[in-house]
Amino acid sequence: MNDKEKSALQKEIVASLPLRPHGRLLLAPRVGKSKLAIDIIKLNKPVSILWVTPSAKLATEDIPAEFITWKAKAFVAKLTTVTWMSLDKVFGYFDMVILDEEQFATENNLQNLISGHLKYGNIISMTGTSTSHDVKLDLYKQLKLPILYELSINDAVDIGMLANYSIKVIEVSLGKEKTIKAGTKDKPFMTSEESNYDYVHKMTQQAIFQKRKDVTFQIMKRMRVIKGSPSKTAAAEFLMKELKGRKMFFCAGIEQAETLTPHTFHSKTNDEDLNRFMTGELDTIAMVNSGGTGFTYKAIDHLVMIQADSDKNGLTSQKICRTLLQQKDYKATIWILSLVGTQDEKWVASALERFDKTKVEYIRFQNLPNRSL
Repeated sequence: MNDKEKSALQKEIVASLPLRPHGRLLLAPRVGKSKLAIDIIKLNKPVSILWVTPSAKLATEDIPAEFITWKAKAFVAKLTTVTWMSLDKVFGYFDMVILDEEQFATENNLQNLISGHLKYGNIISMTGTSTSHDVKLDLYKQLKLPILYELSINDAVDIGMLANYSIKVIEVSLGKEKTIKAGTKDKPFMTSEESNYDYVHKMTQQAIFQKRKDVTFQIMKRMRVIKGSPSKTAAAEFLMKELKGRKMFFCAGIEQAETLTPHTFHSKTNDEDLNRFMTGELDTIAMVNSGGTGFTYKAIDHLVMIQADSDKNGLTSQKICRTLLQQKDYKATIWILSLVGTQDEKWVASALERFDKTKVEYIRFQNLPNRSL
């Protein structure tokens, strides 16, 4: 899809909306949600605007700059930007509220909008990956936000707005060697990764079925075992070494990211490596959650998802879509690691529901050395 066709689609979306629209725009990444919101603002001419966005950089730099880019400088003086984290500290009245990346909504950060301490004329709520989380859907219902327009990831690929892609799910087996420390301080012992997971999973299932108070603790413990899997880290190290070209890795944690490469971007770094990667000075970067939304990356040969989640809030899909920028003669390659026989398989399957199943291939990790990567 060329710029002229993209502009025509954006105009079609805006034209389909009523004046002072109130509701949700579920639009695939790369549709141009910021421009669409600004076009809606220019058409409706609100006297005051509150724009809620995920990060401080987006709030203080990128969003105001978008108004200049899209010839809406007159509205900058009427614009207030805030991060989702600080939304609960905002009071008063705004003629129009823009909820950018609505999947960040929580009962806490929306409390003033719901209670009426933060009043509004209308709300435009936007995301590239809609949530299936019941709590968040209830929050949208409380704010009376119907779906105004929807364009899925696969629809965007079909019309040429997003790049075509292939997804390779690498099935990783749990280790059977006794390399994991277990037991208590007084009675320590060594166990295998497989046995350790089986025990933790069993404890989690018992807590769920018995409706015990420690359910959340047990679920989180199982999640930590999966995220900290030595076998998955070893598979990621193999891919880091063998994959050629520009590579972006989304890791389960900071320690894992820093194990894979010295070039990282996460909550404890500045954006130096990120900027060097975006300009092409670096060909490899490892991230955790930072960089997963609101950024555009060009000419990525391989995106590796070491850890997926159930994608109820669209966070895994957002990361995958970072590499779907439409470019000439380009097809995105996404690798997703999945621990065989664990809850991880269910998370991966859930995340893949947004994508075309015919573009997904499952490969056993032990078979990778025999393939051309």
